[in-house]
Order: sequence, then C-alpha cells, then structure tokens
Amino acid sequence: MDASDKQLWLNWDSVATATPKPATGNDRPEPDNEWRRRQALRRAVLRWLLTTENPTGVATDTITRLSKLRADIAAFWSRPMRNPHAEGPGQLWQPARTAIVQCFLSRQECWPDWSRSAELAPRLRDLKLRQQQLEATIRESEPELRDGDALFDEYAEWRYDDTANRDYHHVRRDLEKTEQALYRGTQFERIRQAALADQLYLAVPTGLIQPEELANGWGLLWVADDLTVTVAAVPEIRECHPENRLHLVQNIAAAGTSAVLFAMGLRAQTDGTLQFVQPPRGHRRPQALTLAGG
Repeated sequence: MDASDKQLWLNWDSVATATPKPATGNDRPEPDNEWRRRQALRRAVLRWLLTTENPTGVATDTITRLSKLRADIAAFWSRPMRNPHAEGPGQLWQPARTAIVQCFLSRQECWPDWSRSAELAPRLRDLKLRQQQLEATIRESEPELRDGDALFDEYAEWRYDDTANRDYHHVRRDLEKTEQALYRGTQFERIRQAALADQLYLAVPTGLIQPEELANGWGLLWVADDLTVTVAAVPEIRECHPENRLHLVQNIAAAGTSAVLFAMGLRAQTDGTLQFVQPPRGHRRPQALTLAGG
C-alpha cells in the first residue's frame, strides 16, 4: 500500500476534534483528506447495505426533491406482482420499499446552527429517556393499551397516545417542540419532508451521535475504525405512496448513469456531447484496510 492509500484510512477519532495540520509539500490539501474520509464512510455503509439488506438497486448522490438536495446513498427493494395485462411477462417487479442514508463526519454537519444545537440536543436526549421511562410505567399500569397478540413483549405494539398518564403527554409535547426547534431547516428535515423513503438512516463514526439525539423515526448506523457497521437505532417504517417510491427509484437509476459513463470511458461535455476517455482500471485484488491505516 502506498502513502496516498494509507491516508484514506484515517482514524475516526480525529474527524470531529483534530485541528488540521499545516500543509507541507508531501501533504494533500485538507479538502481532499475530508473527501477521502467521506468516501470511506460511504463505502462502509454500501458494503453493509448490500451484504445485509440485499437491495434491488442502489446509488450515491441521488436527487430527492430538488437537485441541490441529494441523498448520500439511496436504495430500493422490489417484489414480483402479477401482470394484469395479456402482453409482456407474467410477473412484473414493483418497488416495495425505499431507504435513504445520509453520511456525516461531524456533529456540525447534522446541525448547522451549532450554538443552538449544543443547547437543544442534550434536552432532546433527556426528553427521550424520560419518554422511555414513562412508557415502561404505562406498560405496567395500563396493560389494556397493548395491541395485538404478539408472543414476545418486544414485538408488541402499545397505544401510548391513549394513556391517562399526564406526564407522558407533557413530555411528548415538549419533545415535539424541541425536535422542531433543533431540526428545522436541516438536511434531516428536508429529506424527511420529501417523503420518498420508507426508511431513513444517519451514518456517522461510532459514538459521534447518540440514538436519543435523532429526530423521531430515523435509524442510526455507527461505522467503526475497521469499517464494520452497527445498527445503533432501527428506523421506523414510514409507508410511502407508491408514486413517491417510483420517483426515487427513477432518480436512483438516473444517478447510476454517471457511474456507467465513468466505467465505460465516456465523459459528458458542456455542449451535451460525449467524449471517449480512458476507462478506469479494474480493481481485482482485495484490500485488507482499516481506518487506522493498517
């Protein structure tokens, strides 16, 4: 492994706290180092997504609602359905689930108004912990609020909104107000409002963000130094409209076009034409790498 390759796998601990070193003749510019770290994070998440979730299709830098609002990673899952028409194949693939993953290196990326978030994030965490405590009390004192006949408690659903516990309703209102104040205008909120994904994830270096600091419904992926991924918080399933799913699926296909052009040695010109260039060399040898530079 040469020196430039080793720089790609930097320890995550330095991402949020380290002061950039002055550039020397042998150092790459700081933006390039940040790009390399971000690519390492995306590669780790992509490997986890493809090996554990097995999506039908996936792409990076996928447009969501606006061209400036892109998903770092977007994926979809399809299921077969009977073709209602006499022509064509007997079964058609229909998008059944979509997911978006945003990959951040620092807490500042999550909350642009850093001074405001330093006050609100701990409050949000405390409120969510209090909510969990009150929900445990409700399960003990109001068993009639349990829905369904799930054999195990962890799979049971509860109608917490119907509780007579006043403290719970107060905490819920405070939690919603705090979330709105903390996430208003952030990428979290704008991507959620796009309503294109059944599941939303945030991927960060391990421990950078705690599950209690997330907006409701988001999942959390922790990426360790060895590029392994841990699901720190499971996302809630938000049922999207079929048309919204299809919109994201088509955007995933469009985002994949740039990867195809790159792989085939074609470069788009400003006038709309395509120029033949040297295709990239294939990477055939596996690499045993870590974020610490092993």
